[in-house]
Amino acid sequence: MAFYPFIESRQAYPRNQWYVAAWSHEIGAAPLMRTIAGERIILFRERSGAVRAVSALCPHRQMPLETAEIVNDQIICPYHGAAFGSDGVCTHLPFQKHVPAGMDLKAFHAVEHAPFIWLWVGEEEAPDLSRLPFARSLQPESGQTLLFGMKTFHVRARSQIVLENLFDQSHISFTHPLSLGQRCAENGPTKPAEIIDEKNHLSFTRLSPAKDTDEALHALFPTLSSQTRIRSRSELFGVALVIAAGSEIIACDEEGEPTSSVGDLVFFHAITPETDYSTHYFAGIMRNFALNDKDISNSYAERNDQVVNEDVRVLEAIEPCLADADAAHEPNFVTDAAAVRVRRRIEALMEKAPSDPVYEPASLLPEQMKYEA
Repeated sequence: MAFYPFIESRQAYPRNQWYVAAWSHEIGAAPLMRTIAGERIILFRERSGAVRAVSALCPHRQMPLETAEIVNDQIICPYHGAAFGSDGVCTHLPFQKHVPAGMDLKAFHAVEHAPFIWLWVGEEEAPDLSRLPFARSLQPESGQTLLFGMKTFHVRARSQIVLENLFDQSHISFTHPLSLGQRCAENGPTKPAEIIDEKNHLSFTRLSPAKDTDEALHALFPTLSSQTRIRSRSELFGVALVIAAGSEIIACDEEGEPTSSVGDLVFFHAITPETDYSTHYFAGIMRNFALNDKDISNSYAERNDQVVNEDVRVLEAIEPCLADADAAHEPNFVTDAAAVRVRRRIEALMEKAPSDPVYEPASLLPEQMKYEA
């Protein structure tokens, strides 16, 4: 049977891809141990500031290296003192000159693009940098931005259902009535006005109808007229970096026609498989307005924590029920179109041989599942 929610693949997630292993600020001179895609690794910084990642168990007696001391970029095993270079090669044993075969640690390719540390997961020796989603893609096109509310969550559920949940707007009114309120009209979520489907990037953009500008928006943006629109987007970069409900406040004229963008609020998420059945969930926020207002930062961050925790409770309730689930015969709603498109995209990547193109945009949904532009 295929690995739910996929129809064909027996894998849980794509390999030969980049996943977020940590926030930049988490990595220092002391090792950080984390399981990524089933591999126990330690991450640390060399004296130069470069981030290194190697397997987390000493080959001699399987001692975890999370408490290892790093001396002159050498990892010293806390059990018998074996020394390893930052490339994982065993360089010294305290009591003998000969280093036995099999004493090297496995080295992983790590790249830092703040605020993230990316790890290459897969069998290919040379990582493909063209598959690396640059975090700067998330930032608004102009002006200063503030990055805040950075958190790491652990989810006892498979990464794909965590990923798809971020593209499912129809659950908001039912899973998040207290944190986000009633967001869906009787006919369901607003359909995307634009879909971009290209290598390394999938985007759904929605433009709300003009509505009266409330007092809270007027307080933040005094130049707004009586009418405002919200342009929201849900985007997938690579296989695991998501903007969910990124919101741009659009000023309108008196007739409700858009005139200019006055502010951008971005909720971003990085979804990384820990094992086939558990996930690391990195969540943060960016905005380009009220940059010095800590109360606004705290308010957005607290609400985002609440939203993520509400999602985690639902996903962890679902996971134990998926052992015998069959996605091929599972019904889909019309409002599942974006999430299913993400699913088919990920499944296509897993079916590609290493020499094949990484992803070619295609019609990945049945005709009745497509959103109209």
